[in-house]
Amino acid sequence: MKKYVFLFSILLTSLFSFGQQISLNSQYLFNEMFVNPGATGIKEYIPVQFNFRKQWTSFPGSPTTQAISANSSIFKKMGFGGTLFNDVCGPSRRTGLQLNTAYHLQLDQSNSHILGVGLGVSLTQHMIDVNQLTTYLPDDPAVLRGYNNQMVPDANFGLFYRYKDKAFVGLSAYNLAEMKRDLYNFENPLINPLVRTYYFFGGYNFDLSKSFDLKTSCLVQGIETGTFQFDATAIGVYKNFLWLGASYRHQDAIAAIFGGQVGIFKIGYSYDYTLSDIGDYSNGSHEILLEIQLNSSKSSNARTPWLKRNRIYSPE
Repeated sequence: MKKYVFLFSILLTSLFSFGQQISLNSQYLFNEMFVNPGATGIKEYIPVQFNFRKQWTSFPGSPTTQAISANSSIFKKMGFGGTLFNDVCGPSRRTGLQLNTAYHLQLDQSNSHILGVGLGVSLTQHMIDVNQLTTYLPDDPAVLRGYNNQMVPDANFGLFYRYKDKAFVGLSAYNLAEMKRDLYNFENPLINPLVRTYYFFGGYNFDLSKSFDLKTSCLVQGIETGTFQFDATAIGVYKNFLWLGASYRHQDAIAAIFGGQVGIFKIGYSYDYTLSDIGDYSNGSHEILLEIQLNSSKSSNARTPWLKRNRIYSPE
């Protein structure tokens, strides 16, 4: 029993003491809106995306996250989108909705340079299932009363600059309201502030040849508790049809990323090899991405060359 209480304590420490209150995602490069509301609606199509992540497999009570998101441009210069998410870690659960809107500033006449100014609002329910807890003291009142099912509102803000399909850079802030509530209603009041988290996100796409591209990106995360982390990612792409790459998360994991696209359907997978001490007790992390690209008729044929095979060209 002590082993499970100890393991659960480690999880709570990683989630609350170090402020990791926004779920990890190794394939963030395929959905910029996850880390910056300013990127909402900035694509030329409507991405409807499902993400599933199982972190630290074989580790008791390891985090599991599901998310469904979609975003689109509206009224030419506006973007709107949202994300439904469910994040489970041991007996604790976060379930919520985030809605984003963005205004796209055209910085030049050719529309090559765009600045997205985005605002997001979220509503998250925090829950603890006391039936999954094992305590040193039978009927410990600090645990039996430890479920409050609080609904916590918050706000996010982001600036996202894009140069064509070549480069992008963004700065965003999450948990701006920083609601200080006793999320779990312990007998001795324990305030769990939703700490402000900042992201710096940038990348560049290199055209190596007519068939191969190299997508690079870097994500820097800073939390007001003093936690700092960065990711560096490089992905090789063959004719926008197949891709293979790797990502390094500072002092945490190395991820292998691969996937492909057929028409409007995109699928991606990543495996994280854990570098921290938790790697001694887990078999790494798995993540699956599924996406449908709606209203993509203008560019779908260009992304999948084999769709052109039946095209008939008329002489001029």
